[in-house]
Amino acid sequence: MERHALSFGGVARVYDDARPDYPDELFAYIAGKLPGPKVLEVGAGTGKATAGLVDQGLTVTAVEPDPRMAAILSSRTGERVEIATFESFAAAGPYDGLISAQAWHWTDQETRMDRAASLLRPGGFLGLVWNCGPLRQEEIVTAIRAIYDDFGLTDLDRPGEPIVRAEAEVIQDPRTWPGDELAAHPGFEYLGSVLFPWREDLSAAEFGAYLRSTSYFQTLAPETGDSLVETITTTIHRDFDDLVTVEWTTQCYEAVRLG
Repeated sequence: MERHALSFGGVARVYDDARPDYPDELFAYIAGKLPGPKVLEVGAGTGKATAGLVDQGLTVTAVEPDPRMAAILSSRTGERVEIATFESFAAAGPYDGLISAQAWHWTDQETRMDRAASLLRPGGFLGLVWNCGPLRQEEIVTAIRAIYDDFGLTDLDRPGEPIVRAEAEVIQDPRTWPGDELAAHPGFEYLGSVLFPWREDLSAAEFGAYLRSTSYFQTLAPETGDSLVETITTTIHRDFDDLVTVEWTTQCYEAVRLG
């Protein structure tokens, strides 16, 4: 897990350019849920979510373990970044909100909920955010999966494997993780999740850059990863008019600190 979690720094600029953003509506929604402006952001990365939170007038303490990712965040927002993991960060709570976008799965599952509870004031808001992006063209999903099969890749060795809408709906069931984890902790009231749908058209090259930004791609042997992306992008360019339509949904799992 740690190997995947710390794999992004070497491609920090690719990550920042290729990873999807988050809709403005998400940040307006989060701001409306907070009892005050003081927010801790866990796993802030290159600041894709940080910028949206700051634009809402919030006071954000951004925590990011990789200095290369943090450098891009600082240049984007001007905010100071704490170079630390969630577990090691010397927090100055309590906070009105704790937000983690695309990063909560990298934290320690044994301690993260207790630590979140200890850092939030009563009534504080916990928001866990992910982008899920099934492809509109199911035939592209089929073609890419066939390429993965040709490369002999299985399970976690299939970097950024695309999914279709029906598979996304299973992943986004609010009763599954992390919803079940939030609901089980006695320090929180789990409120469910909110969905923000949007769409993005990508060229073959842009989709290839997205694949390169994933942790699973970064942990493949370089020669395998390079050849894989080249095969996928060539197929999309040749057979599918150089167009991939991603039907993103940004999902925010939300809970309130009891007490």
